[in-house]
Amino acid sequence: MKKIFLAVLAIVGVCNTTSAQYAPQKNDISAEVYFNPFKSGNSPIFSLNDDYAFKVRWMLTNKDALRFKVGLCIDNEKRTDEYEGDKDYANLAGCNYRRGTTETKNKYTSLSINVGYERHFPVSQRIDLYAGGEVGYRIESCSGEWTDTYREEIYDANGDLSQYYEVSDFREYKKRDADGNDARNLFTVAAFSGFDFYVYKGLYVGAELGIKFATGKSPRQGYFTQSYSKVGESDVANRTIYSEIYNYSSETGVKTGTKVEGTNATAINAIEGKQLSETSTTSLKFYVEPNIRLGVKF
Repeated sequence: MKKIFLAVLAIVGVCNTTSAQYAPQKNDISAEVYFNPFKSGNSPIFSLNDDYAFKVRWMLTNKDALRFKVGLCIDNEKRTDEYEGDKDYANLAGCNYRRGTTETKNKYTSLSINVGYERHFPVSQRIDLYAGGEVGYRIESCSGEWTDTYREEIYDANGDLSQYYEVSDFREYKKRDADGNDARNLFTVAAFSGFDFYVYKGLYVGAELGIKFATGKSPRQGYFTQSYSKVGESDVANRTIYSEIYNYSSETGVKTGTKVEGTNATAINAIEGKQLSETSTTSLKFYVEPNIRLGVKF
């Protein structure tokens, strides 16, 4: 935030002063986006997510304004992790050795709409202070996939390979992601204050800080389905083939499938699962915009 104010002060220093009226007047309409001139890492220069949304302001009088904000965020994430157990086979007596790959995919989408009021206090030809409040509603949806593919080797007391399995465990999450974050519907209330500095005619920059209260719930319908496959030799010496394949949905709470060992097949039915419960969210926090608002007045 210190860098932002220094940047604004620098703009003030290079801009000459005139007698023109820059502060907004009755019936003026302005549109704003957020940008970060101090871009670092993967942070975007321009943002249009829930916290830094596109905003429109309509001046009802010279000092009173209505504001309308829309935020949209779409985020797709993919992670791949490889893992491996003890590589020293000489010390594997009586142990399990596993190596494989875990892949995680998450999708997140949110849409927010906020409506608010601003009271303006012009302090100079170029600087306009304001304060106000707003209410909003945000919908967050998410889904995910998690895949664990590995080979598991089991060694006997002499360090000889006794059993091995090729395993594939796939889980698809609905209304939650693979990291355990649930979809949510939130109602928000905020009080704020800020300033606008008019660089030239209708062009201005500004910053804002405030306090925001949010409350909402995650839907009870969130669940995941699982497809599990385990195929291998349960007895290497006698080459007894073993396989287990089943599907599970916590939406229904039932696991079904088939387990085969040698020539014997066993059905896996009506195994109760755990359904996801409804959760509530309540938060109260201060916020300071780390980005600068860039606006144009019409």
